[in-house]
Amino acid sequence: MKRTALFFALSLMASVVVNAQSKDNPVVVISSESVEHDYGDRVVIYHVQKEDSGNNGIFQVVELLPEFPGGMAELMKYLQKNLRYPQICKEQGVQGRVFLQFVVNTDSTISNIEVVKSVNPHLDKEALRVVSSMPKWVPGRQYGKPVRARFILPITFRLPKDTVKVDTVSVGKK
Repeated sequence: MKRTALFFALSLMASVVVNAQSKDNPVVVISSESVEHDYGDRVVIYHVQKEDSGNNGIFQVVELLPEFPGGMAELMKYLQKNLRYPQICKEQGVQGRVFLQFVVNTDSTISNIEVVKSVNPHLDKEALRVVSSMPKWVPGRQYGKPVRARFILPITFRLPKDTVKVDTVSVGKK
């Protein structure tokens, strides 16, 4: 669980670093094994992870991340269209973010779906249902070849403000 959280944090940092690229702000990420690219005005060093045989050939970090067909915008549309808020959670005002982890295989299928961070068993079950019914993904790539790669997907369940249950507590004056 800690290892997964670490990789999730690293992937968030990597996305921030990638977005910060510019001529004046070169990206430099150094690791135990790295590859250097010289682009004239900047040098980019990035980590290249070799396949870990102890991890069933599943990459944690890849050169090109797995992608939902059509990109993140299409993934958001898919989730909005297919997620059904469990009625019991609506009634109880339960909301939050469920983190799922899965593997995108070289044949574009997804497998090993599991909840990394739970909110409520009913929300977890719905998130698992929707992810397991997703269409095939574009697999991640390492050294230009498709590889099995782990992906962490946060799914946020949020109720409209007017439907959220609020427990009121009366405070007595002394």
